[in-house]
Amino acid sequence: MSRKYFFLISVVNFILFSSAVYSQGADPEHYLKDTTEIRNMTEQNRSRASINGVYIPSDVEDAVKRLKELSPPESIEKFKNAPEEGIDRKLHFGIGRWMTVNWYFYEGSRLEYKLRQIGLSHPDDMADFLIVCFHRHLNGKDLDMPILAGKYAENRRKDLLDRKKIIDTSEFKATKKGREQKIVYDIFFLSKC
Repeated sequence: MSRKYFFLISVVNFILFSSAVYSQGADPEHYLKDTTEIRNMTEQNRSRASINGVYIPSDVEDAVKRLKELSPPESIEKFKNAPEEGIDRKLHFGIGRWMTVNWYFYEGSRLEYKLRQIGLSHPDDMADFLIVCFHRHLNGKDLDMPILAGKYAENRRKDLLDRKKIIDTSEFKATKKGREQKIVYDIFFLSKC
C-alpha cells in the first residue's frame, strides 16, 4: 500500500509542478511588447528636461554646472584638492550612484543620450566619467572628453573580454562512468562585445 500511496503522491506532484512551470512561460509577443514599451519610454525620457521633478542636464557642461550648484562649498573644496587618480572609484557609490539614478542613465535621458554619443555605453562609466570631468573642471584642466570617454569604453571592453575568455573546447573531462565528455562553454556574450 505504501508504494501505491507514494506513486499517487508522485503523480499528483508531477502534475501540479509541471503546470506551474508551464504557466510561467510567456509568449514571444509578450517580450516584444515589453521591449517596445521600454524603447518608447527611453525615447520619451530623452526629450524631457526633467523627469519626476528632477532636472536632467542637457550635456556634460550643464551636468558639471549642476553638480557645482548642488554641492556644498566645503565638499567642493575637498573634492577639488583630491588627486584625480581614483577619484571616480572613491565617489562611484556616492555621487556616482546619485547621478545614475536621478539622471536616469539606465532608463534613458537627454544626458544619457549625449554620453552615448561620445562613446560611453554603461551607466556606471557615465557616472565615473562625469565625476572626473567635474574634478577637471574645478581644477581648471581641459576635460579631454573624447580621450576620457575612449578610456572608459576601452576598459569596459577589456573587462567584458576578461570575463568571457575563449576556452579551448578540445579539453576532455572524464565522467563517473569512465567515458570522456567534451566540455562545452557558453561564449554567447563574447559575440556581443
